[in-house]
Amino acid sequence: MTLPRRCLALVAVMMAMALACTTARAETIAEKPPQPPTLVDKIVGPQTDRLPGVDLAQGVTEVTGVAISPLLGVSSVGAWRYFHTDAAARGALPWFCHPVAWGCGYAILLLCFCKDTFGTAVPGVLKKPLDMVELFENKASAVVASAAFVPFIAREMARHFQAASPDGPVALLVPIASLTGMSVASVSMVVVFTVASVVAFLAVWLTGHAINVLIILSPFSLLDAALKLVRVAVVALIALLYAFSPWIAAGLCVCIILVALWLAPATMRLSSFGTRYALDVLLPWFGRRHATDERPHAFALGKLPGVPVRTAGRVAVSVEGAVEFRHRPWGFGPERVVPLPAGRPALAKGVISPALVVCSPEDPDGAKVLLLLPRYRGREEAVGKHLGVTEIRDHALARGFSAVRRWWKEQVRRRRQVV
Repeated sequence: MTLPRRCLALVAVMMAMALACTTARAETIAEKPPQPPTLVDKIVGPQTDRLPGVDLAQGVTEVTGVAISPLLGVSSVGAWRYFHTDAAARGALPWFCHPVAWGCGYAILLLCFCKDTFGTAVPGVLKKPLDMVELFENKASAVVASAAFVPFIAREMARHFQAASPDGPVALLVPIASLTGMSVASVSMVVVFTVASVVAFLAVWLTGHAINVLIILSPFSLLDAALKLVRVAVVALIALLYAFSPWIAAGLCVCIILVALWLAPATMRLSSFGTRYALDVLLPWFGRRHATDERPHAFALGKLPGVPVRTAGRVAVSVEGAVEFRHRPWGFGPERVVPLPAGRPALAKGVISPALVVCSPEDPDGAKVLLLLPRYRGREEAVGKHLGVTEIRDHALARGFSAVRRWWKEQVRRRRQVV
């Protein structure tokens, strides 16, 4: 079964479970007498005022919205729950609902907003370090959200489903057990919702995090603002749709999750590239201390057969003396060795990081095959000595400035001769 069919089958199973729980919940509401609300009901809402399908839609919407922008999502959900909870029950709220938590989150968001607003008027060389700091802030927010917020939402959804089934979670887990081949008794409802929520959160977060990576790579501040606006617009659209109809918002979120799962391998490689790139720029001394001239770190640029773009690996020399690219397809396991295209290798100096170029008779200037990390800037001669590459080229901008400088010196010399 292909990936789209598996996703459709999973969505069909979840919809069937929601429909069964909705019917069972409606019958349970009609049979059971009203009971006084408990402390948990004051926090997450009474169990008799809403059907479990709505709680599922709310959980899917919250997980997706928070994954797109973790700091904004966690702060907004925390503030909303704080102001919509009785004062007597606020002490039992999770930590992210405390005013200090979401207040600090909004303060950081305000600083980011000021940086993006006034950063369009300053050169990119001054704004990019702040964008890189925001990149790591997004990672830290995602770690906190996936470890604390997402499991809390998953427990809420599991609690409503368990309360809706008269036979407990066993009756609801029959479809899942039949698909996975596990025994019904060995499957826990909380574990199922937690694992599914964390996987969906990480997939959507990787897609949203790709915007942060594109921002640090973009040379234009206006493009940075446009990318930020797109992400905020998606979050606002989810919130507006949820206010109109929770099911429509949940349907949009399911589509976003499926697209994010499909893009997960590419966004994971982009995230790895952006993280290591930003670390070398922000902490150059740390990068130079871990630089290895005999096996330099590099990223593929999509010119090697069978190697996706931005795949991380090492450049090494084979026993025969040929330069090759070595990488681990899934980040672990045995190394895969990929030879470079036929031609003469050369190292091109870059403004931030050097690149490995392969020249051929058809393309004397060469095509960039591998991009080295910024930690190897200024070490091109040492790297070329270990790899057996003798041709070291200046960057195109450096060659242009050199040509302009030579032309200016020639003009000054001619003027002096005329005088």
